[in-house]
Amino acid sequence: MTRKPDVVVKIGTSVLTNSKGWISEARVKEIVRQIAENRSKMKSVVIVTSGAIATGLSKLKIESSPGSLKLTMKQVCAAIGQPTLMALYTKYFNKYGINTAQILLTEEDLANKYRYKNFWRTLSALMEQGVVPIINENDAISVKELVPINPYVPDSVRFGDNDRLSAIIASKIGADLLIMLTDVDGFMMPTKNGVKIVKELRKVNRRILSFAGSPGALGRGGMLSKLQAAAIASRSGVTTVIANGFKRNIITKILNGENAGTVVRPLRKRFKS
Repeated sequence: MTRKPDVVVKIGTSVLTNSKGWISEARVKEIVRQIAENRSKMKSVVIVTSGAIATGLSKLKIESSPGSLKLTMKQVCAAIGQPTLMALYTKYFNKYGINTAQILLTEEDLANKYRYKNFWRTLSALMEQGVVPIINENDAISVKELVPINPYVPDSVRFGDNDRLSAIIASKIGADLLIMLTDVDGFMMPTKNGVKIVKELRKVNRRILSFAGSPGALGRGGMLSKLQAAAIASRSGVTTVIANGFKRNIITKILNGENAGTVVRPLRKRFKS
């Protein structure tokens, strides 16, 4: 790639938490360091982050996984945790002289054309100013668990987790690259001798999806949702890399084109001026 890419970085809850499932300031600091030190390599960067509920759990000293909480308690933890999570990102990006902005979304924000236009206008302006937008699902008020299928939300903007949200954002802004950071090295498939990491996927089909596991204990996503998200991005001409966020300098390696994680190639090329 001869020009600087537009990049979306999705950060899973497991990448930002400690062994208790509480937010780890050191992990946030490390992720910010990598993005900040590589900022000059990217035309723009948008972060889609999970971790608000886990941050709320840590603030309340609750030793429980987000998945075991009742809906109202999830929303309470998200409401408590989101300001702290955002404060951590802002604190460490500011050390590099980088400004941040928070955007919280629900599916309805992307489904309603007026709200979507407002979101897009704001996001575009932030990117033009060199600000790093930090996006999260608005778990404090989103109640999709109570209404699994909202008839007013088209499938093209429906997201059940931040994996899919990050793919939708990457597609809408015409990103070149979607980096999905998780706690495993990439997509793995069974072999005669165990399992192996798949370095590259040209297409995500039903057979590939059948090998993906269930959601993890800390977040709503999992490899299945990441592959489904990668498929969305691929159809829009976006390259996706699913990689281990605990590997040192993983973002740097991906941006340098090194062999890291699983690369899901776009189904079509996008031509940009």
